[in-house]
Amino acid sequence: MSAPNVALPFRQALLTSAEITGLVASYKNSKAIFTRRPVPIDVPYPMIIINPDASLTDEDGINDYRPKITRDVIVYGQNDTPEKYRAVEDIAYLIRKMFHGNRDSLVVPLWHVVDIRTTGPIPAPTDDDKTIARVVPVTVRLAQQI
Repeated sequence: MSAPNVALPFRQALLTSAEITGLVASYKNSKAIFTRRPVPIDVPYPMIIINPDASLTDEDGINDYRPKITRDVIVYGQNDTPEKYRAVEDIAYLIRKMFHGNRDSLVVPLWHVVDIRTTGPIPAPTDDDKTIARVVPVTVRLAQQI
């Protein structure tokens, strides 16, 4: 049995938050929330990138399979004004608030979400001083009958 790809469920969950989408830039008739790297070079800030699995382990139960998946959700923005800097932090804290301890915030087809835990947001590396990034590691534990 294998774990599901949770990239699209994470993206769909973020798109349902009016608070988050209200702060994220738009790109080609959608919000700038991506599930792969690299992103197109013309994407405006702020944007969110849902990285591939940072960790994938399992906690098998007696009658179910329980993958435990950690994904880094990273917010990128500009660092040229205090308002833009704070916007990145605000989005990151909203992501934490949305997922932490809220198993109903994520829908993974054919799976039961057992729990969701987050850490951060913490600073993430950037290529220059003009860009800011904050990462929110999100760990989701799923279950499926075997």
